[in-house]
Amino acid sequence: MITNQINSYALASASGKNSASDGSSAPKVSTGSSLGMVDFMQLLAAQFTNQDPMNPTDNTEYIAQLAQFSSLQAMQDLSQITYAQYGASLVGKKVVVASYDSSGKYTEVTGVVDSINFASGSNTIVVNGKAYNLSSVMEVVNPNAVTPPTDTSGTGSGTGDGKTTA
Repeated sequence: MITNQINSYALASASGKNSASDGSSAPKVSTGSSLGMVDFMQLLAAQFTNQDPMNPTDNTEYIAQLAQFSSLQAMQDLSQITYAQYGASLVGKKVVVASYDSSGKYTEVTGVVDSINFASGSNTIVVNGKAYNLSSVMEVVNPNAVTPPTDTSGTGSGTGDGKTTA
């Protein structure tokens, strides 16, 4: 069974209409990629409704599904918290962020992360007064890092094959 069919069944059950036959309402699809406990309960209700009465599903299968769903939801929550902590750790650090401007031209901006905004639903960082999605961070730069000098004076002699000549 397809998830959209389950969602349309749940809507039809709630409203008393058969949305698949009358076409009056589109099936409800969860926004975003995360599933909630309501989605699981709708799926469970659809499974109960559509199971074969002569061959009912064992209760342990439902418990196993609930355990799997709960662990998936916990992993999604942990992922979101980790992503937010990563963004918070960037405050005060020098970063390179990439974006496309209004004309579609690729640009990279280097600056210090002033703040992070969690309220918009997606974590955005503020660099040089402009908000960027946290996924736009291309590089975190250590401003105190010392790069070793490269000797390009050409004072050495050689044949180019790794052997020096006198």
